[in-house]
Amino acid sequence: MPNAMRFLPLLLAVSLILPADAQAQWIDKTRTARTEAPTASSLESSSYQDGIAAIVNENVVTLSDVKARVALAELSANLPNTEEVQQRILPQVVRALVDEHLQMQEGKKIGVSVSPSEVQKALKKVSEDNQIPGGDISAFIKAHGISPTALEEQIKATLTWNKVVARELRSRIDIGDDEVESVVRRMRENAGKQEYLVSEIFLPVDQPKDEDEVKALSDKLLAEIKKGATFGAVARQFSKGIGASSGGDIGWVQVGQSAAEIDKVLQTLEPGELAGPIRATDGYHILGVRERRTIAQGDSAQTMVKLQQAFHPFVPGVEKDVLLKEADRLRQAISSCEGLDQKLAKDFPNWHWQDLGEVKLDSAAPWLAEKVRNVPVGHSSEALATDKGAMVLFVCDRQAPENIDRQAIRNQIGNERMEVLARRLMRDLRRAATIELKL
Repeated sequence: MPNAMRFLPLLLAVSLILPADAQAQWIDKTRTARTEAPTASSLESSSYQDGIAAIVNENVVTLSDVKARVALAELSANLPNTEEVQQRILPQVVRALVDEHLQMQEGKKIGVSVSPSEVQKALKKVSEDNQIPGGDISAFIKAHGISPTALEEQIKATLTWNKVVARELRSRIDIGDDEVESVVRRMRENAGKQEYLVSEIFLPVDQPKDEDEVKALSDKLLAEIKKGATFGAVARQFSKGIGASSGGDIGWVQVGQSAAEIDKVLQTLEPGELAGPIRATDGYHILGVRERRTIAQGDSAQTMVKLQQAFHPFVPGVEKDVLLKEADRLRQAISSCEGLDQKLAKDFPNWHWQDLGEVKLDSAAPWLAEKVRNVPVGHSSEALATDKGAMVLFVCDRQAPENIDRQAIRNQIGNERMEVLARRLMRDLRRAATIELKL
């Protein structure tokens, strides 16, 4: 690749829960191995052998490990401690534990280790990020009847896997200048359009037989979030997407960057709204939009906008509310700046047209800048009232000084590529492993 530069990825920061990146593939290596997903009732069953929940190559996942992790998942995601919830999350919990054993085994194989001080540092960060009372996450979960070892082992596996990924995959990633410039061109083309700050919970459907189970879990998680469960905590525990370790945060998303099914729904959401589960080709997505804004190439305060306005003075006998409702009808009837003066004269003759020319947002009146800052080119602001009348502002063009951080773009491309390679490595580890479920 011409002008290629070596990408040095940033290790993922440890959050409260880092889930496995895809559903485990159970490999039946013996005639007695159970390969169906476990159920909540099997946690209390006496049919398990010597307290063993699963065997992962030479390692054992105990029944107490599973019980502790289920409790930790419920606590961290603020899920109710009910048999129904346990029934839904148990297969995911067992699969996550199996994957963690595979990650630890791979770390041992290549000579990667995690010190107790690294685990304690990560625990401190978890406490700070989650604003744990007293600043001690171990004491907090112990007070809820859960062994701190459950979280410590999970964090140790996360840190080990981060090191494995960095050592094994970093050298494979080259980001070319041509790739960076392709992103820059797309940013320029999209300037003035809307983008969305999105949180996502993604549950893949790896095999057709998993469809009903994954759909049911998706429905249950969305229902619990709507009842008060924390979106970010649920994402950290259950999502298999790229933003799982940061509470489902996948950053700013533009239409065209996601699957068509997701794009369609995304454009209907307002900040604070949820949607899903959305079935795309790879699985189910639960979306939350935190913010939306107009894409700018540089500092929005330095942005220049070309404005036209439609204005109607207050007149005796016409109430303010009536005039503002007429302004809303005007906005719906006229969707562009082109020929605005003629359209007003024909369909809204009592409204006066004016070309305001170019306006710099940082020097404009604050109320005006706020009204047009996030209005896409060719669209109008909300109807607003002044002391003299009602008006609607139309944004006809927008120019911003370019301020593009190419290194940040390079890092983003590299992180996305690293995530793909890490998923492939995890898949390969599962395929090569001997995994037996004993539940």
